[in-house]
Amino acid sequence: MSNLIKRIIAGIFGIPLLLYISYEGGYLLLGLTLILNTIAMWEFCSMFEKKEIYTLKILTVAAADTLLVFSVNSSGISEQLILNILFCGILFITFEIFRKEKRSPINPAISAFGLLYITVPFILMNFLQSQSVKLIIVFIFILIWTCDSMAYFGGRMFGKRKLSDISPNKTWEGSVTGFIFTVIISVLLHFIFPNEITIYKAVSIGILIGIFSQTGDLFESMIKRYCGVKDSSNLIPGHGGILDRFDSLIFVVPVIFILLSVLKGF
Repeated sequence: MSNLIKRIIAGIFGIPLLLYISYEGGYLLLGLTLILNTIAMWEFCSMFEKKEIYTLKILTVAAADTLLVFSVNSSGISEQLILNILFCGILFITFEIFRKEKRSPINPAISAFGLLYITVPFILMNFLQSQSVKLIIVFIFILIWTCDSMAYFGGRMFGKRKLSDISPNKTWEGSVTGFIFTVIISVLLHFIFPNEITIYKAVSIGILIGIFSQTGDLFESMIKRYCGVKDSSNLIPGHGGILDRFDSLIFVVPVIFILLSVLKGF
């Protein structure tokens, strides 16, 4: 079975399920983000083992999942989240001190960064869906897929100038094409769902996702290049790992959360 066919099959089954859960929210979304957080954090820690950086993976994943569940079940995002992250950091350091082998001050630093990079966005994803526009996560997925797809086709058709050494196949032409179509589709979503999202938010969301969706993709590519791996894992046929598929999402969600907090009156 070719890689393209595997990608198509995974998309046919995966995309409708993602959109349904994103719209329904509640415990379904919490369950989904908990699964994604668990796998993505495990992949993240495993990648660094190629560089002989050995985090306490079980502790890191357990702390990340506990942080997600307790944060989502709280009344809102507050200073308690920061305190909980600091406590997890202290916990990682304490366990690192008393481990017998492969001890290093880098290990707890990577674990703590994983919380900020992966777990916090999944926490914010739940808050966005419950406290903002009901369709907001669906919109985010649609715009990320638009940006990714149009950047690919734009690069294939017009690509000449390399965007970054991090990902040699990406071009400036593809990046600009992805950005433009993301803004256009975001504005169209306003006209399709005028009661769900204002034109100000639609334009702003389109611009930010057009930029940070690609930034998230490049950042994960930078981590993979540093660690010397092609994919975060081979879990999803034709797509790599969970972190490979949701690298743009975890970069975009905090940006949109901040944006909507600022644009409450618009």
